[in-house]
Amino acid sequence: MLDNKLLFKNENHDSWLINTDYWLHSTLRQVEDTKLFFKKKLNELLFEGCTVYDLGCGNGWLLDFLLETKINVNYVGIDFNEKFIEYLKDKYSSHKNCEFILADLEKPLESKLLGKADFSFNNFNFFEIADLSPAFETAYSTLNEKGSLIIATIDVTFLIVAISETYDDFKRNLVKYEETKAQGKVPFFFQPIDLGNASSTQLKYASVLYSFADYFKLAKSKNMTLKDYDEVICASRFIPKIYQYMEFTK
Repeated sequence: MLDNKLLFKNENHDSWLINTDYWLHSTLRQVEDTKLFFKKKLNELLFEGCTVYDLGCGNGWLLDFLLETKINVNYVGIDFNEKFIEYLKDKYSSHKNCEFILADLEKPLESKLLGKADFSFNNFNFFEIADLSPAFETAYSTLNEKGSLIIATIDVTFLIVAISETYDDFKRNLVKYEETKAQGKVPFFFQPIDLGNASSTQLKYASVLYSFADYFKLAKSKNMTLKDYDEVICASRFIPKIYQYMEFTK
């Protein structure tokens, strides 16, 4: 577990520059596990002409799903990895309703991006940010007067499972989690990327142990309402996971 948020943030950025090639050219575990779920949700949520923000857009997998729906949307992808943004600008250069922005979600966005989104998605990104409050504030600022913030994440217990080799490890990590949360803090660290059938020995990603309660409290502070909650259970995989989906609306 680490204790310096700024060093953690800088190391996370550097790690993503290293991870970029893998992320752009490999099958991603979380995308494969949740793709049927997401495609169904998108068809239920979207409407013609709506504006979708993808906060921490990565390799653009959500945009691929959006395009499959055949629903005309205005898409804005935001990421702090310049390599992702360059790749996406080139790949989707023929799509007029797509925009890609290099920006840090822990800082305010430029004014032209505020108050526009019908739906802002943060998929598997908030749990890489050690200072959640400003990032949540940024996400909230993108929404229009009836907008929804949609968060996809991994149940905190299964983030702990992923770093535990034995049951005794798991128990010790749970106790550490309890002790840290009791101090009003959230544990953050790096762990190997889940390859689906193994853990990477070279690539790592940031992991911050936020629970549903952490997201709910921030949404509640903005007078947002929990409109939808669901789970995708993938417990039979090499590294078991339960994915959480939550939609908060203004």
